[in-house]
Formats: sequence, C-alpha cells, structure tokens
Amino acid sequence: MSVKKMSIHKTPKDYDSDDVTWEGGGNGYRSKKDDKICILRCPECGKENYAMAVNSGQCCWCGFTVNKKETK
Repeated sequence: MSVKKMSIHKTPKDYDSDDVTWEGGGNGYRSKKDDKICILRCPECGKENYAMAVNSGQCCWCGFTVNKKETK
C-alpha cells in the first residue's frame, strides 16, 4: 500500500465532524469528539466503503486502515 497525503478541512464549530480528503482520491470525515477518522471512499482502492465499515476507519474491500490500533 502506498502512503497517501491526507488533508483535514475544518468545518464550523457546531458541526460534529471535519471533512477528510486524500491526495489522488478518497474521502471521509474526522469526529470532533474523539478524532477518529472514518472512510467513505477508500484512498487506496477507490471503492465506496460498505456503510457498516465506515466508522471502523478500514476499507472493507482492500483492508486499508487509517486509525492506529491500540495495543495494551
């Protein structure tokens, strides 16, 4: 997987999330509550993410993930 540059576009304070785009395609949003990034369209494979996988921050088609997994 190639590393794509991610850009965060700030939204007004009363919005719940900021918009996220990746260089070369792909989009999503970042929750203002916990900074979790959700993928709507994958920047790696270009496919629209399955609705139930959007919140996971992982593409259901190719496995691209944007949020680091916490290990304890």
